[in-house]
Amino acid sequence: MNILILDPEKSVSHRISKDTSGGYGTGNDFGDTAVPTFLKKTLKKIHDWPPMFALYSMAVLKKFNHVVDYHKKLPENYNDYDLFIIVSSIVCCETECDLIKKLSLLKKTILVIGPFASNLPKKYCDAGGTVIVGEPEFFFLKNKSLELIDQKNQITFDHNYSLDDLPYPEWEVVIKDNKTSLLFGTDKSLPILATRGCPYSCFKYCVYPLQQGRKPRQREPKLIVDELEYWKKKFNVKMFIFRDPVFSINRKHTLDFCKELINRKLNIKFVIETHLRILDGELIKILKKAGLKAVKVGVESYDEDVLKASGRFSVSKDQQLAKIRELETNEIQVSAMYILGFPSDTKETINKTINYAKKLNTTYAQFSVWTPYPGTPVFNEYKDKITAKKYDEFDQYHLVYEHGLFNKKNIRNYLSKAYSSYYLRVNWFFKYFMSFIKS
Repeated sequence: MNILILDPEKSVSHRISKDTSGGYGTGNDFGDTAVPTFLKKTLKKIHDWPPMFALYSMAVLKKFNHVVDYHKKLPENYNDYDLFIIVSSIVCCETECDLIKKLSLLKKTILVIGPFASNLPKKYCDAGGTVIVGEPEFFFLKNKSLELIDQKNQITFDHNYSLDDLPYPEWEVVIKDNKTSLLFGTDKSLPILATRGCPYSCFKYCVYPLQQGRKPRQREPKLIVDELEYWKKKFNVKMFIFRDPVFSINRKHTLDFCKELINRKLNIKFVIETHLRILDGELIKILKKAGLKAVKVGVESYDEDVLKASGRFSVSKDQQLAKIRELETNEIQVSAMYILGFPSDTKETINKTINYAKKLNTTYAQFSVWTPYPGTPVFNEYKDKITAKKYDEFDQYHLVYEHGLFNKKNIRNYLSKAYSSYYLRVNWFFKYFMSFIKS
């Protein structure tokens, strides 16, 4: 079958990432003043990854001898394809649905994949699409012959496949001329997967468990390292960004992975996102020896009451500082993530969070806006306060609900202030310069 995977994006000056926020996607619209504008335009130029579920799906389809193309824009010969697969997201939902309406005139099957469509299928079904509910790569692994697909609003399915049953994502079709994203240094980089699923209590507001489930699933450590070696040989990729919700959630699995990587002597580096409570001195040292370059961690807010009111949890401030400094002592970069506009945030708590970020002075800092995502339990608590008119406003950088103290403009001003005051500091320039020359 001749298949076209379409990954449409709305036209904006900032980067769209459909792979982040559990596959709902984000739009890195950092702010409106000079510094955040520079950051978001730079990121758009150097960093562009399609969502992994789309490239896993593409790899499975090609494995079964389908002819598959991937495009972000509708090609002129689109009428030549037998089947269309639309990559869904919350940040480009309206753009995606407009495309589905156009394609539906051809009277051909239009499948819609991704966590957002899986959890809120109605809009895509109304546009003329058939939503595959669940992880699409496993659906395609189970259904080799797509001619037998029953066209209806939603397709649900069961499977007993594991992550190890998936082929490598089809990066070579997407990446042209051996160009890959440059992030955390000058080495070529690619995303990679070790685990899916997260059991933490933050499922109340987090979208990862909606598609991946709360039970962690791991790939065999040897197979992960096999893939690292493959991409290094194929594209000379030396930097890998693990897209796990919480890397190292299974300590034994993490240690086995590190030992395998150390023994293979691949001389690669990698970035993880994890929780500070998981990291300790022993684990940090073996991760460093294996090639850990940087860690993304959620700090979110300085104020304990704000965190508690939103059901968030973290280590104490003393532990936070100590673990971040221990990572940096081991020459591991830290990217700290903060959230502004919590329901219980005040002017004082937001300013404290911004000042605390500057005190921690990590190599990177990301500030975003508290967002009650559709499909999560917390959305039901705030659905009567939602002010956003379109789904694509849920990009993590705009206020989408009625806050007790702030309006959309207030929060955008705080966002701009956070990025400007953080990155326009001598202390940060020195920290970044030192981490860069040591890399």
